Amino acid sequence: MPGEVRVEVTDDGPGKRMPPPDRHAGHGLIGMRERVLMYGGSFHAGPRPEGGFSVSARLPCEP
Repeated sequence: MPGEVRVEVTDDGPGKRMPPPDRHAGHGLIGMRERVLMYGGSFHAGPRPEGGFSVSARLPCEP
């Protein structure tokens, strides 16, 4: 849609299990959500019904 940027990242499910991230490395999903909302966008992150995980964001922008 004109006047917005959309980004979606999906993971299709099981993969190599990674060690927990360093708690001091960043702000994760909460930080992403806060930043997107701060600029008037929308944000969604969560498990997919078919397995895996999805993160999507929509940000308004000037054409």
